[in-house]
Amino acid sequence: MLNQFIGKLRKHALTAVLTAAVLGALLLQLNLLSGELELQKQQFDSDVSATASGINERVRLFVKRKSTGALKRSTSSDSTVTINTPMGTTTLRWSATQGAVPYGSGFGMDTTMISGFLDDFQSSLPWETLISSTEMDSLLQSELRVHGIRTAPKWAIVENGYLNSLLSDAFTTDKVAYNFVLAESFFGPTRQLLMYFPSGKFYLASRVYLNLFVTLLFSTVILFAFFSVQRQGRKQKRLAAVKSDFISNMSHEFKTPLATISLAVDALLRNGKKMNSEQMQQYLGIIKSENKRMNAQMESVLQMSMMDKEELTLTLAPMDLESCLREAVDHFKLTAEQRQGWIDLSCEAGEYEMDGDLIQFKSALTNLIDNAIKYSLDAPEISVKLSQGLDEYKIMVKDRGIGMDEDSQRQVFDRFYRATKGNIHDVKGHGLGLSFVKDIIEKHGGTIQVDSAPNAGTTFTLVLPKTI
Repeated sequence: MLNQFIGKLRKHALTAVLTAAVLGALLLQLNLLSGELELQKQQFDSDVSATASGINERVRLFVKRKSTGALKRSTSSDSTVTINTPMGTTTLRWSATQGAVPYGSGFGMDTTMISGFLDDFQSSLPWETLISSTEMDSLLQSELRVHGIRTAPKWAIVENGYLNSLLSDAFTTDKVAYNFVLAESFFGPTRQLLMYFPSGKFYLASRVYLNLFVTLLFSTVILFAFFSVQRQGRKQKRLAAVKSDFISNMSHEFKTPLATISLAVDALLRNGKKMNSEQMQQYLGIIKSENKRMNAQMESVLQMSMMDKEELTLTLAPMDLESCLREAVDHFKLTAEQRQGWIDLSCEAGEYEMDGDLIQFKSALTNLIDNAIKYSLDAPEISVKLSQGLDEYKIMVKDRGIGMDEDSQRQVFDRFYRATKGNIHDVKGHGLGLSFVKDIIEKHGGTIQVDSAPNAGTTFTLVLPKTI
């Protein structure tokens, strides 16, 4: 068990090393991002504190502009302004030459004195009497944006220890994360700003974990590309091996008939004059038989070459599926009987008309049955069944031969693949038959599946759509 594990580890050492390297880089990135998140939190707190420092002045200027409100210009060069406060209404007049004078009063007043008086007066008033919650929220968010914060807070103003009506919607005191003193005076009010950010964690994470997402994305792409290359490499290696097997088997398959033909020709050349007609026909029959065998082998290779180039086209015409299957089975009955075996055909009653290429489809069926006989070590026992459903035909070819393991089942339809590998010729063939069968069945719009187990036989199931 340990040796198998070590063997697999050695086989996939490069994959394991790269995977470990990528995962290590991800862990390092996570650690760095954790530190960056803490730095972002500190910067965020600093920006919030700076916002609190500036909001008092921003509110003061806003209230001042609001208080000096609507200018009422007279037809003369004088200007008047009405100031609304909780203590009453005061009308001031600014003269172009004399400065500000109370309306209806004979006393002149310096505008600087009035401005200072108003600032002191307003700063001593509760904010809830000077500004609305909507205005305060707008000012606060504007100040936050100045400091680079783009997420909306929940806030409340506390004056002299009391929570007044100046607060944002849905504010709750149990979630408060920031408490800033805005004004603290012996004579004036003590004013505090309570604040928290409902989306603060997500806001910070979005700024940091965007980097993490990009890192994960690129790491995934790297791993995917690496495993794809590895898979392609293994596939190419396996293809090279099976092609080598194919060349070896093809050489053997051609060498045997060529040697037989050569011997028959030599016999005819040496003893042709002494041979009678029967002997002559025997040797000529051998030559013709071996030549036919070679042509059949070349035809299978050419068919697969045409499949690769997408040059093999089907000549579709109405055909009787049952009749085609019976002809294919009859073709191998004698072969099975010579090996003391049998082929059984079972057809459910019904019509089996469909559009197809009779020659190519029959060739695919004969390949399936031929394989079933080849891979039956003892007397072949082959069951072939034809049935139909509502919108499909089904053909099952079942043998009781050597079967296949899971790895062979995954590769059985691959080009050049043979369950019997290497230069072993107890089972003839080039590994092209089942690949050809699959292509022909798919060109007819059908599917083929294999179900097998070692020493338990194999079942091929063809499903074809009804086209008529």
